Amino acid sequence: MADRAGVKVLVAGAGISGRAAAAFCLAQKMQVTIADDTPLEALGEIVADLVKAGAEFVSPLERAGTDFDLCVLSPGISIGDERVKALVSAGVEVISELELAAREIATPIVAITGTNGKTTVTELTGAMLKASGRRVFVGGNVGTPLIEAAGGQFDSIVAEVSSFQLEGCSTFKPKVAVWLNLTGDHLDRHGNLIEYAKAKAKIFANQGAEEVAIVNRDDDAVWEASKVSGGTVLPYSTERILGVGAWLEGDDVVILMPGTDGVRLDARALALKGLHNLGNAMAATLAAASLGVKPKDAWGAVKTFKGLPHRLEEFLKWRGITFIDDSKATNVDAAVRAMDTVEGRIILLAGGKDKGADYSPMRAALTKRGVLAVIVGPSSERMAKELEGSAPIERASNWSEAVATGIGAAKAGDTVLLAPAASSFDFFKNYVERGEVFQQLCKEETKRMEVSA
Repeated sequence: MADRAGVKVLVAGAGISGRAAAAFCLAQKMQVTIADDTPLEALGEIVADLVKAGAEFVSPLERAGTDFDLCVLSPGISIGDERVKALVSAGVEVISELELAAREIATPIVAITGTNGKTTVTELTGAMLKASGRRVFVGGNVGTPLIEAAGGQFDSIVAEVSSFQLEGCSTFKPKVAVWLNLTGDHLDRHGNLIEYAKAKAKIFANQGAEEVAIVNRDDDAVWEASKVSGGTVLPYSTERILGVGAWLEGDDVVILMPGTDGVRLDARALALKGLHNLGNAMAATLAAASLGVKPKDAWGAVKTFKGLPHRLEEFLKWRGITFIDDSKATNVDAAVRAMDTVEGRIILLAGGKDKGADYSPMRAALTKRGVLAVIVGPSSERMAKELEGSAPIERASNWSEAVATGIGAAKAGDTVLLAPAASSFDFFKNYVERGEVFQQLCKEETKRMEVSA
């Protein structure tokens, strides 16, 4: 944006990204209105401070009207919301915080999306770039909003980007765009898998010859979508040998960048568990290599990268039972991957807010290794019905009851696994809180059982 002073901006939604966008726009002397369906007094000090700094606040969103030049839409509000449609009809440009940030940032951006694994790949790519001595900003959909990188002194930016953010983009053109996978998720928001895929595909839409698209060759939908990119396409695979990109040969990961002879790396060096995480490491290595890091140097980071909280996090061993928190498994595909990755027989704890997914793909893993599935929350009735006949199923009224039931059924050698296959917004503010509560409940229940033994 050139002359920003006096530009009338509506920031729709006062969440983390909305607050960051409002702060940036205020600093640029724009006329800022913040609108949220939650009253001001319930939004906390940060929003109150933005109002003190000159922003106007209105609630609910429809009271803001349409007299604006620009609307920065928070990811929690759909671009299909009738109130947003009214803004578009009135000639207001509606963009996401991601699009706002991209317009302000000249530093090369690595943007990473996918139904599953994007946070892990974002953090791992950041670790690889930092290890090379670069000044790196890591943020986006998780952590620090991308707009906070505007004006910063960085050599590289690594951003996790979601479908909610991408649907509000029109000019976003990352130097490196990474798309990991596509499975049914957020169908309650997008309506169907086709619309979900269209939103994701915007990550490639504006790429030209100077950009790079990194894609999972084992995901047909992602591979097909990469044809939208006008840049260099680098595939990776854990299932087939490729002529360029990254692939698995025995215990070796082969990285072959265009114009090079390629390099072989030790797949066994990966600290993270699971074949899917080997694919994630390949994607991160290709991303780092696309910005000039030698693949061998980038691969060094996989030896020490232990993963992130609430992602296949082993947090407790008790009486030979392993406890794993995969609260981030908020969809069916992630839950299946978790069950395929962990060892031993499984006591699965699942459920949460229903996102409209088909739960039947979980049946095979449960049939093979499931001792018991304990299901909680609004999704429990439909999930239990769709998983019937796979493993014994019990429904619990709350997570405390679910944990007690699950631990009571576990024996030495078993794994108590939280892999909800649903969002956390039934009882919790996010998956982090759900994971923290799960871990605490497990520790309390095992301690109680020790005392009563």
